[in-house]
Amino acid sequence: MCGINGIFNYSQVGIGDEKSLIDLMNNSIRHRGPDDSGISSVEGGKIFFGHRRLSIIDLSSAGHQPMKNDAGYEIVFNGEIYNFNELKKLVEGYPFKSDSDTEVIIALYEKYGERCLQYLNGMFAFAIWDPKKEVLFLARDRVGKKPLYYSFQNGVFAFSSEIKALLKLPFIKNKLDEEAFYHFLTFNVLSPPATMFRGINKFHPGYCMTINKNGEHTYSQYWQIEYKDLRAKSEDELRIQTLELLKKSVQYRMVSNVPVGAFLSGGVDSSALVALMSKMTDQPVKTYSIGFEDQPDFDELEHARKVSQLFGTQHFEKTVNPDEFKNFLPHVVDIFDEPLADPTCVPIYFISQKARQEGTIVVLTGDGSDEIFAGYRNHLRYIHNYDKFNNLKRLPSPVKKIISATYSLYDSNSPLSEMLNRAALNQEFFWGSARSFKESVKNNFLTDDFRNKHSELNSYSVVESFKHEYDKIRKPYHQPIDWMCFMGFKLTDPNWYLYRADRLGMAHSIELRSPFLDYELVNFALSVPGEMKVKGNEPKYILKKSLESILPNEVLYRKKMGFCLPLKKWGSEIMVDYVESNYIEFCSNFPFLKTQGIKYILNEVKSGSEKAVNDLWTAYFLISWFKKWMHA
Repeated sequence: MCGINGIFNYSQVGIGDEKSLIDLMNNSIRHRGPDDSGISSVEGGKIFFGHRRLSIIDLSSAGHQPMKNDAGYEIVFNGEIYNFNELKKLVEGYPFKSDSDTEVIIALYEKYGERCLQYLNGMFAFAIWDPKKEVLFLARDRVGKKPLYYSFQNGVFAFSSEIKALLKLPFIKNKLDEEAFYHFLTFNVLSPPATMFRGINKFHPGYCMTINKNGEHTYSQYWQIEYKDLRAKSEDELRIQTLELLKKSVQYRMVSNVPVGAFLSGGVDSSALVALMSKMTDQPVKTYSIGFEDQPDFDELEHARKVSQLFGTQHFEKTVNPDEFKNFLPHVVDIFDEPLADPTCVPIYFISQKARQEGTIVVLTGDGSDEIFAGYRNHLRYIHNYDKFNNLKRLPSPVKKIISATYSLYDSNSPLSEMLNRAALNQEFFWGSARSFKESVKNNFLTDDFRNKHSELNSYSVVESFKHEYDKIRKPYHQPIDWMCFMGFKLTDPNWYLYRADRLGMAHSIELRSPFLDYELVNFALSVPGEMKVKGNEPKYILKKSLESILPNEVLYRKKMGFCLPLKKWGSEIMVDYVESNYIEFCSNFPFLKTQGIKYILNEVKSGSEKAVNDLWTAYFLISWFKKWMHA
């Protein structure tokens, strides 16, 4: 886990001292790699690479980056290649000078070029200068675990692990992308290539880019989900294969020259990882759990302790108190230069801090399991209503619109109103992580000027882009649950959970790894028939059956809780005070949201509305984020 930066001045325009600029970029992401720093000049000074290192594999100076081999290939790399030792067999005779996975990538690229990506199992973002082809080659891992941002500006290409580093460059301005802002209000995250900054793009997972010496570039997808027809397999066969693939994935993610631990909630996913890890090491696994002082409804410490005792882990707990919570809240936006309006970042921040304090540098998490195995109870609501929804879509258009419009007069903010509206507009029923403002509600908050300027915008376009991608690879026998899992994997996992994990882990210089998102396990899980994902109203059915041999039923079939926090009890007052003190100035400086809309949220919170607390968090986060990162 590291941080990478680069500038390719292919037009050789005057941008200042590139070496000093790279140094500024490196310093801005020092938290990503406190162990070492490096800068290099490539191709006669047209390219500069920068790197911050968090040492995990080959802790010696031989793993220093940027790394250049004898043939002149040079790389900056962020991530881990779990199968790097196996891959050395593909480049027998290569004169390795280190035991690092970084050097294996160079060797593979020199031999196979872009095709080297097909051999890598890991999480990565890297850039390689190819001296023979005279091109700069960049790639991001299949799932999107490691971030990569880039910008083309007036003959200069720049890239980094974080946006804040790009904003150090004088030719990149922090100007708002208003379309991205519009979609953020619906999803609370942004999908590639969008960021909130005009002119700064986010790499898609599973994509690569090649830029020649004249700045001409190609950007292409090198990996896509591979659905297999598993309908003929028995439940026992699926159960056995699920566990075997998970074991293999966990084993890969135990590869490290520094201590490896796990976040443990006592739920299915984290407990499964701890159970498997405990069989793969002679030492007790270090496990970490989070709680909130005098708030038993918002922690799972008791459940985590039981699992810890079951597998003999060395267990650590962090209990957050109200003062810690309130003191951290204003600093959330410092971490997220790409906005993420997710209050669960608070417990993850503190549990990551605890892991670092106890000397654990690599931590395994259960991220991704619910998306690929259909683990949310919310999935059931959609499954049970898809037939009704499709019947509504078949009605004549005028009839659908009358039904939707009439019901919205009665209740415009309920799940039924949402279903009727989407059917009337011939849209897809399931929108993935559209957890914030619905389209109809959102327009009540946006100013008339903004809506008139962007009258063509509709956040369903985000869903449509994923639907087009899904339709190219879907199978005739697929069910609605397959679409839901696709959206979870493609939209929610990389742009929400993995982004959150990267930033909060890196805030404390630790690396979070996600065994459930190994690409081989992903391909398999997404191919599991829908009736084996959810059976008898039991989410994640086949995963839970596969784990019955290593976990007790009280863990497997306990009601899911997830990362929660007492946002209303601890956060309402500080958020209300902040929003009340700043929203008028914010709406004046950034005339996109109506003051009346924010005032409505404030009044709803004061009247005791639970739903409005989450809307207040979004308003609080946006006002704070704009003040930190965006010029008026």
